[in-house]
Amino acid sequence: MWAILRRAVLFGLATFLSAALTSPVLARTIPNRRDAAVSANDWDLVLEGKDNGQCSDLAVIFARGTFDKGNLGPWVGGPFRDALVTKSAGIKVAVQGVSSEDYPADLAGYVEDGGSDGCAESLGKAVQAYVARCNDSKIAIWGWSQGALCAHKSLGKLGDAASNVIALGVFGDPISVWEDSVHYPAIPQGTELLSYCEKTTPDPLCNNPTEEFPQDPAAFIDRIKAIWEEVDETHMNDAQREAVGDILVELPEQALGQLGQLAKDIFEGHLRRWMLTPEHFWYGIDEKVSAAADDLVRVYKKSVAT
Repeated sequence: MWAILRRAVLFGLATFLSAALTSPVLARTIPNRRDAAVSANDWDLVLEGKDNGQCSDLAVIFARGTFDKGNLGPWVGGPFRDALVTKSAGIKVAVQGVSSEDYPADLAGYVEDGGSDGCAESLGKAVQAYVARCNDSKIAIWGWSQGALCAHKSLGKLGDAASNVIALGVFGDPISVWEDSVHYPAIPQGTELLSYCEKTTPDPLCNNPTEEFPQDPAAFIDRIKAIWEEVDETHMNDAQREAVGDILVELPEQALGQLGQLAKDIFEGHLRRWMLTPEHFWYGIDEKVSAAADDLVRVYKKSVAT
């Protein structure tokens, strides 16, 4: 029976994607942006051991979400960096994105691993290397979407540097839909969890979805694509508007490569893992990043006062 179901969904989704990938909208080129809107490399001089590398008071490393460009991404990482810089007057802050070479932020790392293992390894190594050169710096580990899962996983890869980590910050954390099949390390003592989930217009990856989605793979992808085609871009910046086009290209293309996993997740009741609706991307638009920056500054001041 499973073999028959698998053949059926393969045929259905392959037919859908064949049509989708030839459409004019989905045929647009996917840019590989590395500009300031989507990337931050403030740790580089320290990590490379350069003489002009200066230690920060607060060193933040951010793991971007699936489909994000650069090493921060336009949806949450870039806006969070901007909010933190604005809110942290008098604090020397350095922001770094997890290496895009080690972490492609693709759908495979999310649906196969429950958050990229390569991302967690890269993040852990970067924190250890930074603390080895800047032992007095306070470290904050942040992530959004798949990057939130990466941030959780990285807690097991910090070694002695874990004692410098004052905060684990996550936006749209999907851990609740993965904990039944993936083990995530416990949050170390002395590290404060800062977690933000969109509830007004619920983010289905960290809250109960308000819409019933089709249980057929082709129909499910068709519905997600239709939602993104109708998304309101009014409050988006230029990088986010461009990213909408990227999602319309990459989501169906990468879903084709994970067709078997999608069918398996539907069969096992894990469809929520795939609900990458616009509500999951709103954290850099609806002021959640501003609240998060305030909270991180509070945690930092508390850590240096004790």
